[in-house]
Amino acid sequence: MLKEKFFISIAVLFLFFTAMHAQAYAKRYRVQATIIDGRTKKGIKRIPFTVMPFNKVLDTNNQGEFLFNLPKGEYSFTVDYYPFDKKETKINLKKDTTFIIELHSPFESQYIEEVEILSSKSAIKQQASIQQIDSHLLNVLPALIGERDILKAFAQTAGVTSSSEGAADMQVRGGNHGQNLYLLDGVPLYSTQHFFGMVSVYNPLIVKSAKLYKSGFPAEYGGKVSSVVDVFTGDANLTKFSGALDISLLSSKALFNIPLAKNKMALAISGRISNYSLINISSLNKLNTDGAKYNLYFSDINANLFWKISEKDKLKLTWFNNSDGFGVTTKDKYYITASWMDNKQKNLGLNWYRTISENKENQLLAYVDSYGFDFGLSYIGIDSELKSINQLLTGINSVGLVDKFIWNLSDRLKVTSGGSLKTIGFYPAQVHLADTTIAHAQTSNLIQVIEGVAFAESQYQFASNQQLTTGLRCSTFGNSSIVYPNLEPRIGYHGIFTHDISLSASIGRLTQLVHRLANSGLGVPLEIFMPSNKDLLPESSWNFSLGLAKDFSIKENKSSLKIDAWYKSFQNIAEFRDGYDALSVMFNNLDMANQTMEIITQGNGKACGVDISSSFIQKHWSFSADYTLMQATNQFSDLNFGKPFAASTDIRHSLYLMLERKFSTDLTMAVTWQYRSGKPITVPTQLFQYPSYDFETGALSNSYFQYQAIENGRNNYRTKAFHKLDITLTKSYKVFKRHEGSYSIGLYNAYNRANSYIYYLSKELNLDRTYKPVLKSMSMFPILPSFSWSMKF
Repeated sequence: MLKEKFFISIAVLFLFFTAMHAQAYAKRYRVQATIIDGRTKKGIKRIPFTVMPFNKVLDTNNQGEFLFNLPKGEYSFTVDYYPFDKKETKINLKKDTTFIIELHSPFESQYIEEVEILSSKSAIKQQASIQQIDSHLLNVLPALIGERDILKAFAQTAGVTSSSEGAADMQVRGGNHGQNLYLLDGVPLYSTQHFFGMVSVYNPLIVKSAKLYKSGFPAEYGGKVSSVVDVFTGDANLTKFSGALDISLLSSKALFNIPLAKNKMALAISGRISNYSLINISSLNKLNTDGAKYNLYFSDINANLFWKISEKDKLKLTWFNNSDGFGVTTKDKYYITASWMDNKQKNLGLNWYRTISENKENQLLAYVDSYGFDFGLSYIGIDSELKSINQLLTGINSVGLVDKFIWNLSDRLKVTSGGSLKTIGFYPAQVHLADTTIAHAQTSNLIQVIEGVAFAESQYQFASNQQLTTGLRCSTFGNSSIVYPNLEPRIGYHGIFTHDISLSASIGRLTQLVHRLANSGLGVPLEIFMPSNKDLLPESSWNFSLGLAKDFSIKENKSSLKIDAWYKSFQNIAEFRDGYDALSVMFNNLDMANQTMEIITQGNGKACGVDISSSFIQKHWSFSADYTLMQATNQFSDLNFGKPFAASTDIRHSLYLMLERKFSTDLTMAVTWQYRSGKPITVPTQLFQYPSYDFETGALSNSYFQYQAIENGRNNYRTKAFHKLDITLTKSYKVFKRHEGSYSIGLYNAYNRANSYIYYLSKELNLDRTYKPVLKSMSMFPILPSFSWSMKF
């Protein structure tokens, strides 16, 4: 009996271990899947997904793929990642399985990820007049002392130039910097300058997407007459903490993504500060040994709080604050002298994205913003009671509400409509002079106006790959004194044909009711904003474009070509009269609000040209070229004797070449060469010497060395051509063996071209003892090193 029990026990144990062995080594099946963007049909790298029943969150690889070996059973894979709709895929695993998870985002929302490898961009997918900047291009482009900038990247594309070397501004197809609409998360920016115009306020670390419209403007955009720059910051990551650091020779940047409630709420905050600001902090209250104290700085902060209320409702609260300026305090035995410049801008916006149904969506934006500029000089007597101040204040602020409704009526027809209401306060130029105090004056609104807008647009696909866009924007602007109504019709066409050819055309009218007057190029960033009134008429423009694009593919090599011909006419553009500029307003104590037409005049202009862009891409290297041929002229009844003259934006030829070579997966070199023909400036053509008078003899002589310069026309001289070569080498590596990092080293102006930056007037003595003017120039940017380091964690 005992023996039988023993054998039964052995049999039970054998069966138990056999079952355990079978379970541990049960046959497993291969599960391979790719998560793709339904819009682009491309894999989405590093997107998180949840595997059930394990309840484990994993990420896809760089190709958007994942691979498992799992035993037979039921599994589900769930992706819940903004801006995509939540999607769950279930499988009953009985054999090796391969499948695709296709994600879709609501209507206009787009998921834009970083590009890390050389890839071709189709030239035929969108209109030739639309330009986008991706993170790959921004990271590899050579940059002045390593400071990458979105506006400078746009300025290296066809149809766009900067006003001068090193300037972070844009002149688009004959328009000037003040005629461009700059947006950040839907909120308009009135000033885009840092560090005397060398850096823009767009921090590349937090930017998700940046798009430039040179023509073919959607009906929702308006308020400026030349172009639109629409920039969005990245939404805060709802699932995990992450961050990034970036250090260049000029500034330091940091970005932090902080989930507050998993899959519901998160905060993203990014900051940038100039490196010399950190040095200034330790010496703000100390006078240097030479009796002077200096303070030079710039900084900005971007933050957004993202709240996913439900699958249909999402809120995004954004905050932006930037400031820059300088201060110099000197002391001698008689006076303490202080000079300063403060340039500040901030805005707060709340975006509400609501999915009403499968084919309807609403976007509501409420915002408040302000911009202010303070520039001045003060004196304090050391042994006397002397106190004086000479101060200029200028700025603008607004409060706005924008609503946009999107309705997909069918697969062929999409309608977008909406409206906005905005109140704007101006203080164009407040001059504060006092000889009894050094207390700084505060700004106050001198002019208040209200702007109302309604717009509607339809996109109709009347045949396969053939789309017609029609729109109308209606606006009113003014106050109790005067109201200006405006109609802005828009029409566009984009068609894709066989053999990878596309054709695009557009016609549109734009109006600008807020005028910006400023000194161009680098220097003190004094900007004066004036509303249209009974004397100062609204600016307007008609924009025409016709574009052709072609994609080529030869084996593994891909190339593209885009040609866009365009024409613009400007009406009522505003310029300073002869003898005036932004600084003279301060030094002459002029009243911009009441002396508007004594300082400003208006006229018309026109510009035409051809933009040509091409690219050629192989596996390890790429080449691109952007060329523009253009002409821009202005005509004012009060300038240049009423005759037409070349506009300051008339840069006849501009060429930009870029070669990128990828030596390995972690080492890339970029070489760029840029050429611009000379731009028009106004120079004197004659000098007249004031004679001196001898009261004893009554004789006249040339001993009084004061001269009067005479000009025979406006923009009567073209500067020397500009060209330079830049080189950058970028190396990617693992920081602390786990975090993605890279550093870039390079040369700006590698062959040390002495490009003329400042032109000034000198004189030479003629044989008849009279003087003739001599124009001389000075360069500002010789060969310079560049360096930047970045890390993501």
